[in-house]
Amino acid sequence: MSKVISFATQKGGSGKSTLALVLAAPLATEYGLRIAVLDCDYQQSIVKTREQVDAANFAKLRETNPDAQYPYDVYPWQLNQIFDFIDNPEHNYDLIIIDVPGRADGDDVFNALTACDAVIVPLVSDYLDRASTAEFMTILEAIKKAADDAQIDFQYYGLPTKRVAGQREEKEMDDYIDGLGLSRFNSSLGHRKAYTRASTLYSLLNPAWARYAGGTKDTSDEIRRVCEELIERLGLPDRRAIAAASVSTASTSAK
Repeated sequence: MSKVISFATQKGGSGKSTLALVLAAPLATEYGLRIAVLDCDYQQSIVKTREQVDAANFAKLRETNPDAQYPYDVYPWQLNQIFDFIDNPEHNYDLIIIDVPGRADGDDVFNALTACDAVIVPLVSDYLDRASTAEFMTILEAIKKAADDAQIDFQYYGLPTKRVAGQREEKEMDDYIDGLGLSRFNSSLGHRKAYTRASTLYSLLNPAWARYAGGTKDTSDEIRRVCEELIERLGLPDRRAIAAASVSTASTSAK
């Protein structure tokens, strides 16, 4: 059965859609996961990235490789219809990623969260974001306790993002979340320009695309750490050997 996750937060502007973009392509190309992204956000950032940014590169790729495909599927979707997708037996995905609206303050959003095996909350170490993020994760903790009582598998994790090494606020945020007994990833993502250039066609683990986007070895290393921690925590298959051939082929075609 598919694992279902969402990137969600109580506050807009935390970069949840960017997180989905940064992780979906490498999980598909490097680790061989069959992935669907349901873009339920009002802004449709992921759909727009594919249709308005990646479409031209995909057309060029098709000129040299007519059989080329996007590494994962993207669907514009209504939040109140996600169960129609998740429960469809014809969908053969390892991982379904739901990008929910930027403010998790409606019944449809919370219904969507309860459909997930895990909810990933961006942890931005801005002081003004700290209380609202912790409040939202406390709500997720209550959902988890109810799920545990009903013997339903549900997890939530904070994922530190937009990190700047050496800043006092980073440690304060981690200590704050840990002090509340809330769950978070050990890995993190830095504050990098390359992440704002994430693509639905090319992974930032693709060396050619990473160079074009302004990525470095540190960029690749931290993406890998997050992907591998996500795979381990969710019990997802790791098909790196199978994916290796498609990665090497795609890397020759990227900018």
